[in-house]
Amino acid sequence: MSASPFLTRHLVVPGQLIAISSEGEGSSSVGFLRGHGTYVENHSGQVEAGATSTIEPYDSCENEEAEEEDFLKNPSRGLRLVASVAGVVERVNKLISVVPTAPMPYVGHVGDLVIGRVLSVGSSRWKVDLGCGVHPARLPLSGVNLPGGVQRIRTAQDALAMRLLFKEGDLLSAEVQSVQHGDGVLVLHTRSLRYGKLENGCVVSVPPALIVRMKQHFATLPEHVGVDVLLGKNGMVWIQRTVPKSWSDSIAKSEEEIEAPLAETLQKLRQRHAETPVEHSMRERIARVKNSVEALALVYCAITKDNIVSVYEASIEHQVTVKDMLHPDVILKITSFTRQKR
Repeated sequence: MSASPFLTRHLVVPGQLIAISSEGEGSSSVGFLRGHGTYVENHSGQVEAGATSTIEPYDSCENEEAEEEDFLKNPSRGLRLVASVAGVVERVNKLISVVPTAPMPYVGHVGDLVIGRVLSVGSSRWKVDLGCGVHPARLPLSGVNLPGGVQRIRTAQDALAMRLLFKEGDLLSAEVQSVQHGDGVLVLHTRSLRYGKLENGCVVSVPPALIVRMKQHFATLPEHVGVDVLLGKNGMVWIQRTVPKSWSDSIAKSEEEIEAPLAETLQKLRQRHAETPVEHSMRERIARVKNSVEALALVYCAITKDNIVSVYEASIEHQVTVKDMLHPDVILKITSFTRQKR
């Protein structure tokens, strides 16, 4: 195997060359073995670090092992090992792997949209886990919307009924209201009608650095996808179906004379969304979006609406099933356009 400075502990990015095997059949070298975080490309001619080529995905683990065994017997084929994730190269004998770098902890700023899970219900406040090594945040009772959008001072009865709003284990979206200077604990609020309990969907955890700060972190994907995505700055991504317009129209028609407040209407929409089962076809689309987000995270690309749609459509174009989307070689295939654009 040709000498390469990448064989020692070294930081690499997706698509970067790690090692080349170009010796002839008479060489005593027996080549390398592919570890996690890498993939193998056929090589012919001169190689440039960071170059890319067409990847033929392995059909199964057995084919992958056969490819490596064939390479060990015929090192003259000329293969090269390329990183598929950002991380540190580690080598154990002939096995070369890339250990992904640990995500940087989330540093909260006022106005950030975050997604968290309720840890406990205390005296007039909830403790919310934001993940990524962050201290549990605090959501005071005064920072939430009461049922029906009522605006008034919170009483002892409201404190006793806190679990009717959020209980242990619930997922919620909130906004950072302040950062305490003493211990850096974040104080949240859900007073906006956009925030609140998250139900009937799925959550994905990605490195917070991949969530780009934008004006709008609520993204509705194209109509043929029919999925809403909430991009939390703390690295939590919530995925759910888009609420059909017919639901809003039916509520508006049934309450034309009453003219119900907007808060009550939104509360009814959320309740109907939580109680209505998700159809099989929609579940498949949600799972495809989820795998698209995870694929972007594995190649360390920004998690944005355009990138998610690009990977989603690439998976359909290449006729990749949902369960195969996270195969290492398939990830590189469906994210190639996004990585080139980056």
